[in-house]
Amino acid sequence: MLPYLKLAFRNIFRFKRRTFITFLATSVGLSLLIVTISLMNGIDKDSISNIINCQTSHIKIFAQGYHDKLDDYPLDPAIEQPEKRYSTLLEIPGVKAVESRILFGATLINGVDELPCLGVAVETDRDPDLFKIKESILEGDWLEPADSQILLGVDLARDLRVKVGDRLTLRLITSTDKKNFSWNAVDVEIKGIFESGDPNVDRGRIFIPMAAAREELGMTGRATEIVVRLNGYGEKRIEEVQQQIVQSLNGDSGMFQAYSWKQLASGFLAVSKMKTKNSGIVIFVMLLIASVGIVNTMLMTVMERTREIGMLAAMGLKRREILRLFVYEGGMIGLIGSLLGCILGGLFSWYLQVKGFSLTAWGETMQRMSEAVYPVKGVFYADLSFGVLIMVFLFGTAIALLGSYLPARRAARMDPIRALRHI
Repeated sequence: MLPYLKLAFRNIFRFKRRTFITFLATSVGLSLLIVTISLMNGIDKDSISNIINCQTSHIKIFAQGYHDKLDDYPLDPAIEQPEKRYSTLLEIPGVKAVESRILFGATLINGVDELPCLGVAVETDRDPDLFKIKESILEGDWLEPADSQILLGVDLARDLRVKVGDRLTLRLITSTDKKNFSWNAVDVEIKGIFESGDPNVDRGRIFIPMAAAREELGMTGRATEIVVRLNGYGEKRIEEVQQQIVQSLNGDSGMFQAYSWKQLASGFLAVSKMKTKNSGIVIFVMLLIASVGIVNTMLMTVMERTREIGMLAAMGLKRREILRLFVYEGGMIGLIGSLLGCILGGLFSWYLQVKGFSLTAWGETMQRMSEAVYPVKGVFYADLSFGVLIMVFLFGTAIALLGSYLPARRAARMDPIRALRHI
């Protein structure tokens, strides 16, 4: 085996220009593949992180029937005395923190403009244990329990042309029923401006203390949801806790429903799944380009070395040995090309993991389009893993071996006499 490997290694450098072009095509294709996979993984990772840390946490609990009307953000059916459920929830293994919230439709009026938004009433002492809004404050301070003040995102503040300390009119939708639509209005002061990194939250949500919201919404002692944060467990553990929550709270009553973040973010996950399918086409094209380059190189090698192949056969080399020699050559081309591709792709992906890929240069329209699909704002970061490098390296080498088999088989089947007469 070793003599064949030495001979194959020597042969791949006999035609340096062609071999270099093949190395380049293979390495560029595989490096782009690594960058594509790393960038998609990074976008998904950041999107999921923003969904959990800014919107849903790990699990949400609703009163029976509320989830069916979720898109309308109704105030009924609501959870009565949600605080009484905390002790039961905190006894479940893996539960880190819980909080009651009220989600309600709203608009903000600055005297000239009126913009729609989603109001979120929070327990100011509990919310920082479940979400990262407090740590995302750029200007001002976190909410106090008794304040008639709000936090709003940096994009919403920019659209309204307001700053910390300004006063706005908050219109709260108290009923979404078409026949009995009603609302209430209250003057509020901007306590702080935050930037969470989630465009949906930064542009479309305001946060208000629970006590103030309950008074204006007529929701005393009630909440539309209880949010549960776990100790960083995986998907399987979240499902187990979800079932335990339903069993612990309901018994035989069926009063409550629990939904995981994956169920609440089903729209994004559907888009992500579609993107994965489309990326499979891109990956196939990249691998096809690399394999075509290797096949072309090996076919040209077979044609130019016809007399040499005939001489090897005349000297006693069997067909399987000639086949092995050319497969080794193709495999080495793929091996070296894959290694170079992993180095180039790894370095560029590492750069994108540290510096990120900004959409600012592509214009505001492109940035808004991406934010409509992904809950990631401004900059996309790659997520490079050693497993991706190993997978691409092995995949590239395997494709090279498969791509070199047909030319090698053609070489092995040549008639020695005809091959020796070839000019």
